[in-house]
Amino acid sequence: MIVNKKWIAGIMIVIAMFLAVYSYIALPDLVTVQIDFSGNPSRQEPKLLALLFPLVLTIGGSIAYMVSEVKEKQYLLLAIVGILVAIITIIANL
Repeated sequence: MIVNKKWIAGIMIVIAMFLAVYSYIALPDLVTVQIDFSGNPSRQEPKLLALLFPLVLTIGGSIAYMVSEVKEKQYLLLAIVGILVAIITIIANL
């Protein structure tokens, strides 16, 4: 069971790192992080801050998932949310 958790956590971290590198190369210097109901950007952040948030979520969730004995699914969900935030950020800014 431990080996499977390490593989899953490792894959999640690799995906998060790939998305962060791609985002850093492809996205503009100011990244839209919030969109209002009419579809207009309502909040922008510098690229580095906008990319750090999902990366920290994914790495933290993956490591916690790997080492925890309880609440495993919650930590895995946190890592998945980090990846989804990164994907949504890329889609909203390209």
